[in-house]
Amino acid sequence: MIRKVLFGLFFILISSEVYCCDCSNKPSIEENWKKANQVFIGKVIKVDSLLYSEYGQKMYSYTIRISKTYKDEIFRENYFRTILGVSMGSCDYYFEPGKEYLIYAKRDYNALGCSICSRTDFLQNVKKGELEVLEDLYKKSQKNKNEIRIIKLQNNIEYQIDLVKNSFEEKLKRNEMLIYILSGISFILFLAVLILFFKKKKSIQKALID
Repeated sequence: MIRKVLFGLFFILISSEVYCCDCSNKPSIEENWKKANQVFIGKVIKVDSLLYSEYGQKMYSYTIRISKTYKDEIFRENYFRTILGVSMGSCDYYFEPGKEYLIYAKRDYNALGCSICSRTDFLQNVKKGELEVLEDLYKKSQKNKNEIRIIKLQNNIEYQIDLVKNSFEEKLKRNEMLIYILSGISFILFLAVLILFFKKKKSIQKALID
């Protein structure tokens, strides 16, 4: 009887775990690449297990040195990543220290995580065809980024040209307005001088007559 109860509990635990992490249909390479925030080949150089989750579960922190990236930029002196995982009752991937992996990582707030339902695996188990597909996806993504940068650069140049053009046109308008004002003042002064001249001439003529 006790054996049956234990077997039943064991079966329930297994069933619940399978239900939580049903990995029967893993995504295709393209789907997994799109869903992941970062895809790279890396070696686990350190494992820390001194952290605990908010539910008291032991957490693992995996420090990984990246050797090749297939998604997201890897800058110089910035080729380390930390992946967090929970030990019990989760779908988090467990990494072994010193091993090299192909990793599909997802961002959760400011941390990276990795699921056992992704295509993450030991690098030695990954087929060459998958790496070739990832390389093609990476090149296409870089090409699209470069095209976007060129468009932005072109738009920025056009914007700068428009600014200079508008500034020049505004300056011309101000100069034209200044010319009009000066011309108006000159004309008024000319009329004033002309009026004064005729008045003076008239007064002189009147004085001569008298």
